[in-house]
This record gives sequence, structure tokens and C-alpha cells, in this order.
Amino acid sequence: MNKLCLSQTLVKNAVVLDHEPFHSKEEMFEMMADKFLEAGIISNKQAYLNALEYRESIGSTYMGNMIGMPHGKCDEVLKSGIGFCRCKEPFIYESHGESGKVKYIFMLAIPGSQSGEEYMRVLANLAGLLVHDDFLQILSKCTDYDNLIENIENYNK
Repeated sequence: MNKLCLSQTLVKNAVVLDHEPFHSKEEMFEMMADKFLEAGIISNKQAYLNALEYRESIGSTYMGNMIGMPHGKCDEVLKSGIGFCRCKEPFIYESHGESGKVKYIFMLAIPGSQSGEEYMRVLANLAGLLVHDDFLQILSKCTDYDNLIENIENYNK
């Protein structure tokens, strides 16, 4: 997988547009973990939340530019998936001693068996897209999952 195919890894049931701002990153973790559980991406919500918190203890997942990219890797992740949440207004996202306003969240669920190299490539590819203002415009204007996928695919051409 040399090029991240967001359209294949974005989980339809875990795309949430125009959510009210969260009171905390942990509240957002809970909501998105519920979406992954309902979609069959994870088998155990608490194990996945623990994996997210463990990752937060290692380093910041605040990316700047109003983006948070939390990720959890554990055996209870049944298949790789990316959730996306766009908030109506930014909220304060605190991660490993950093904090900033976040409006766009890409949350990754990574199976424990997935290689570190593949996992880092997915993160790097996603981060590479998120540095482009025109890509952020797509995120700000999408109306639903299908519109988001269509715009991402057109952007990648």
C-alpha cells in the first residue's frame, strides 16, 4: 500500500459531520470508539480506548492547522479503519503537553498484527494530504460521506 486510499479505509459509519464541539479529547475518543464498535472495526471499546491513551502517552497527536490525528493499535482492532469527525466549531485538543484548537479529527484504528512500517506509511500519507489548504477546503465543505469520498478521489487524481 504505497499510496493511502482514504476511500477504502474511511469507515462510512465513523464519518461524522458538523458535530457539536467536544468538551475534551476523551469525550471525542468515546464517541468515535462507539462508531468503530458499531461498524465492527473493533471488538472491545475499552481495549481500543486504552490503546489510544497509551499512544497519547508517547507523543502528541495534535497536528496543528486545526487537525487531530489520534490512533490506537491493539489486537481488538479487527480491521484497519479511519474515522473522520468535523466539528461545527473548534475545541481545545490537549495531547502530550501540547494544546490547540481542533475542528477536524482523523482517528485511526490499527490491528495489533499490522507492521509498524505499514502503519507509519498510512500516517505519513494522511499527514501529507493534511498540509494542503485545498485539501482542508474539501474537508470543510463536504456534505456527507459519499461527497467526501468523491472529493478525496478527485483530489488524488
